Amino acid sequence: MMPRRRCIPFALGGALFACGTHRVPPTTGVNPPPVTATASGDAGSVARAIPAGASLQQFVDSLVALPQFTNAHWGIIVVNAAQREPLASVNADKLVMPASNMKLVTAAVALAQLAPDFTWRTAFLRTGTIRKGVLRGDILVAGSGDPTISVAMRGEPLTAFAPLVKALQDAGIRRITGRVRSVDSVAFSGSAPGFGWDWDDLNEAYGAGVSELLFNEAFTEVRVAGCARVGARACVSTAPLRTSPALRSRVVIRPAGSGPPQLEWWRDSASMPGIAVRGSIAAGDSLTVSVAQPDTRATFVAAVTEALSQAGITVHARVQPTRAGDAVDTLCILQSPPLRAVLPAMQKPSQNQIAEALFRTLGLQVTGVGTPDSARVVIERQLAAWAVRPDAYAIRDGSGLSRHDYLTPRAIVQVLGEVRNYEFFQDFLAALPVAGVDGTLQNRMRSFAQGRVHAKTGTIDKARALSGYATSADGELLIFSIIANNFSVPNREVDRVAESIVERLVTMRRSAP
Repeated sequence: MMPRRRCIPFALGGALFACGTHRVPPTTGVNPPPVTATASGDAGSVARAIPAGASLQQFVDSLVALPQFTNAHWGIIVVNAAQREPLASVNADKLVMPASNMKLVTAAVALAQLAPDFTWRTAFLRTGTIRKGVLRGDILVAGSGDPTISVAMRGEPLTAFAPLVKALQDAGIRRITGRVRSVDSVAFSGSAPGFGWDWDDLNEAYGAGVSELLFNEAFTEVRVAGCARVGARACVSTAPLRTSPALRSRVVIRPAGSGPPQLEWWRDSASMPGIAVRGSIAAGDSLTVSVAQPDTRATFVAAVTEALSQAGITVHARVQPTRAGDAVDTLCILQSPPLRAVLPAMQKPSQNQIAEALFRTLGLQVTGVGTPDSARVVIERQLAAWAVRPDAYAIRDGSGLSRHDYLTPRAIVQVLGEVRNYEFFQDFLAALPVAGVDGTLQNRMRSFAQGRVHAKTGTIDKARALSGYATSADGELLIFSIIANNFSVPNREVDRVAESIVERLVTMRRSAP
């Protein structure tokens, strides 16, 4: 069921805003020429040299016309939130790779389709019989994509399994002869990585694939320490689990002070599956790296087993014969925090695996099929309901890691405008990074926009994005999307343009004093 839509006033940057429902009109005519500035090619210097009387369109055109962006593709639009009146645009209807700005769409559709109180449920069942404190059977796990059993969301993630421990203790179970294992039927079918993800990212924590059983956002920390004599093997350990994934290490210790660690690491799916590390490290030195789990379901099962062991419940992990008439009883059902509490953990640090779990959850909950293709259908239907043109997007994942994701800046602004008319808007807004305050904007725009801009960043190779809401000097709410693709300058050069535009927005006055 979709939450009821209505106009929701809200506060941003100290101003109270009402909502508008007007559609964004198409821009027509020719943009005014850029203002010629006799400043250096630095975007910040050029921005300061542009006369205060120049229009916002001239200001934007002058920045994107800088020579270092000759090969770049810009997509920009700024609108007044109340009337959706375009104030400036550059290629607003051209498709661009949005990077993590795709998470804006994923979050908006998830709130509209699932509601802010939606929770994930993970069921634990048992097989076999119980005699004298011994369960002669298995513990079965049936997940639905809960992305919250992690250090980031719970501090100590194994505490999430406390209800299972209590259920076993209440049943008098101290030993389990069988295994902890996932059920044969899975909620998320298909490839764990998303379509079009870069092969080189798949070992990295941000590039981990997802399944319906997720532990610690699908990555493991590997700590390497020069703990012994020169020439010996280094000490290598994993966290937050001590027992999983399996490790294969060929790291040797060099003399103290002989330079930084020289390490390679990868998922070793051929021999374990597990994680392999090789290289060298100086005596007394240490380094912690984050590595994608090679098998998310196996890691989740290992986490449950480790949690039971810590509680004094032994799991022998023997294969149990199937007997006719063996009962399958539900032990407990874990329930996640609500979606409104999960979204900040996704948006503020730009966490990809939460976004991917949410993406596939949309497919599972709305269509009954937890695949990327079904999720894409759900999102496309919602975009159509919000009057976003069908040629304004191409959706392949929920996080923006795919290089086959495309959105127009106008489509992003339309989504940002539409969510203001829902009762869940405060939840959507509160999840976004705040300039100079938190998330990926904590250290950006502090001097001129602190607390006055709620926006989502985005970065993949040759794509940089910033889209969200800004409050102008006279209290007007503005919605903007600024995306650059195909540039060859450092990301910081693109950021200077985006931040110069945002600075213009928050200092702009359009009403008479």
